[in-house]
Amino acid sequence: MNKPVLVQLVQKMAVGGLETMALTLGERLEEHFEVHYLSLEGEADTLMEQWPRLLQLKRFSALNKGAGVDSELVKSLRRYLKQYKVTHLHSHHIGPLIYGGAAAIGLGIEHVHTHHDGWSLTLGRQRQLTRLAETLFRPAMVADARAVARAYEQQGCRIEKVIPNGVAASRFLPSDQQAARRQFGLPGRALLMGTACRLEPVKGVDRLLTLLTRLPEEVHLVIAGQGSERENLQTMAENLGVAKRCHFLGQVERMELWYPALDLFCLASHHEGAPMSLLEAQACEVPVVATNVGNCRDMVCTKMGCIVGGDKVEEWLRPVRRLLSLSRQSRGVLRRFVLSHGSDTTMAQQYLTLLEEKA
Repeated sequence: MNKPVLVQLVQKMAVGGLETMALTLGERLEEHFEVHYLSLEGEADTLMEQWPRLLQLKRFSALNKGAGVDSELVKSLRRYLKQYKVTHLHSHHIGPLIYGGAAAIGLGIEHVHTHHDGWSLTLGRQRQLTRLAETLFRPAMVADARAVARAYEQQGCRIEKVIPNGVAASRFLPSDQQAARRQFGLPGRALLMGTACRLEPVKGVDRLLTLLTRLPEEVHLVIAGQGSERENLQTMAENLGVAKRCHFLGQVERMELWYPALDLFCLASHHEGAPMSLLEAQACEVPVVATNVGNCRDMVCTKMGCIVGGDKVEEWLRPVRRLLSLSRQSRGVLRRFVLSHGSDTTMAQQYLTLLEEKA
């Protein structure tokens, strides 16, 4: 008997938290569905070249969306849904919600949509389009965090269920720190705090560079990711006199090999939804410090991690110094926290239940 066909629909399949979540969820649902991954933007070959993990997918396509409103995209997407006899559609963020919902009209497809952040609703047009789409297409509306659900409900949007994101715990594991450092060419004896993100202003990496100036010489900062701010951040590091203690790695493909090299993971963003990097780091038994944005507070183990409430460097110094001094032998609590609060198995089971209820 043929399996039902599920499409994971994203705006652009590039390295990022929600895209990683879509892949992780799809892997866990393969037992029950024929899972397809579809990107509205970009060309498939280019996206796979930029993110080699996509090469491992059995069914990945991209529709090369044009700039602005692209009416032809609805037709292309509808042809895809018909061709592969899609039974279930899972969209992520506002673009896939609108285009996916419009393309699926009259096809008997069960539509589930997940919201990954609440701050975008502060933009009036986003709020209006979200309300319109949920009224017209009537998908099951999911938030990936309680904070995201509250933000949408406060703006008059409907949320039916909160399903926290889950990390692939079988892949993100603690391992030998020195071996990990050698693999990435990192200093063996330094204390390494790291961050992984798109290098854009919203991610607040400049905060970490300023913080580094207040920490001992033995502390280094490791930055994984690409973005428009890379050159500016490198110049800032030079100007602050910490360039020799900063390691810009660019895009890292095997993040599960990178986290174990760290003594501490930092997330300094100005806005977030439910960042997967916090769970990934803790699954590898690396403590985290994060700003109090989005759902970060619920994703950090308070026994061996910290949420920072403000922007001042002084507010970061004490928790960073404390967590850098922790022995590695005491960190098992971090992985236990992830397994109980952010397991991919639990996430997949909750989505499976919802998809079956919709059917």
